[in-house]
Amino acid sequence: MGLFIICFAINMIPFLSPSNMVLAGAAALLVPELGWVQIGLIVAITATLAKFIHYIVVRGSRVVLSQERLEMLESEKNRVEKWGALALFIAAASPVPDDPLIVYVGLTKYNSAKFLVSYFIGKIIITLAGAFIGFETANYFESTPIVIASIALTAIITGILFKRRSEGKESDMMQDILEDEILGDDDGKDDEQVVDSINHDESETS
Repeated sequence: MGLFIICFAINMIPFLSPSNMVLAGAAALLVPELGWVQIGLIVAITATLAKFIHYIVVRGSRVVLSQERLEMLESEKNRVEKWGALALFIAAASPVPDDPLIVYVGLTKYNSAKFLVSYFIGKIIITLAGAFIGFETANYFESTPIVIASIALTAIITGILFKRRSEGKESDMMQDILEDEILGDDDGKDDEQVVDSINHDESETS
């Protein structure tokens, strides 16, 4: 239960959570007595649940988008329905950053059941592999727990830094889009008022 809560909390951090392969390997290093299969399953389940919550939140954020942007997203639906499952599987089963893809499928209202199945299948592959590697490494360093803890901590920190570097631009871009949608109209009105004021002053001067 402790591993479940920790992995879930880490995966809930958008754009910053480390690779789940690294997370599963670090968990297997620290608690090899749980068994690599069980660790892989726990990490895969928590990752899928956390990303599904992200998907639901992003899907709900459509309410702040303009009609023009919603129409553009609607035009992408056929492509997402055709390739969404494969894209989610690849993103989940590889080191490829998956948060931008989750934002995309959420905004296009991709089928939630297909999301869960595709993402979990891909994620269980990479978490089992990571847990197995971590488990074997733990057996090798069985008599040196400090070394094991150091390796696990280094792996997690490296994963977080890599995730931040690879997904930081996508996160900033998404923030800019939302800010533009929420504040764009007000900014436009302010700009129009400034222009009208300038024109009025010039006409009085003339």
